[in-house]
Amino acid sequence: MKRIPALVLALLLMFPTLALAGGVIPNLRDTPTAAPEAEAVFTFRGGVHWNMTRELVKSLESLELMEQSRDGWSILIPLTRVEVSKFNADLVYMFYNDRLKMISYDFGAGGTEADFQYLTGALDSVYGDHTEPEASEIKGIMDQIYPGYYEEPRLLNRKAWKAGGDTLIYLYYYADGAYAILYVSAGAGPQSYVTTGL
Repeated sequence: MKRIPALVLALLLMFPTLALAGGVIPNLRDTPTAAPEAEAVFTFRGGVHWNMTRELVKSLESLELMEQSRDGWSILIPLTRVEVSKFNADLVYMFYNDRLKMISYDFGAGGTEADFQYLTGALDSVYGDHTEPEASEIKGIMDQIYPGYYEEPRLLNRKAWKAGGDTLIYLYYYADGAYAILYVSAGAGPQSYVTTGL
């Protein structure tokens, strides 16, 4: 009977030695773990994605483009309207320091509330349920390029989505009967602050 406790004690003392000798306890440094998923890259029409240069976007865009620049910002606008869902819109690529930061589809006036709701449903089906951002958020983004272009009281029926890679998408009216979709890269959206120690 005295032998059983002695045998258990001997096994308990040998167990760490066996484990370290490559047997029983796995080395956690050698244990495979799932790799973190790569951040999704938001890809726009024709393979265009954020931070591309104007020249690269021009090479991917099949339409003839007009270019304008001011204060570090440049825009590329196709000379013809493009098809968006079942509608036509003016496409605008917006660059800061020659890097693509924003894209917009401007539907202008002439659409109906039913058209706007159709686009809302289409965007919901692709990006999930929308939120309702403040007008100041959209105005603040657009003021980077065209200060004073939008007036907060005119930014109505605002919708927002978040897509892969922290892309923000806004659908909103900006004037009577005129609405737009604005795609914003993470580096061009509402300013984020360093709050360490606050």
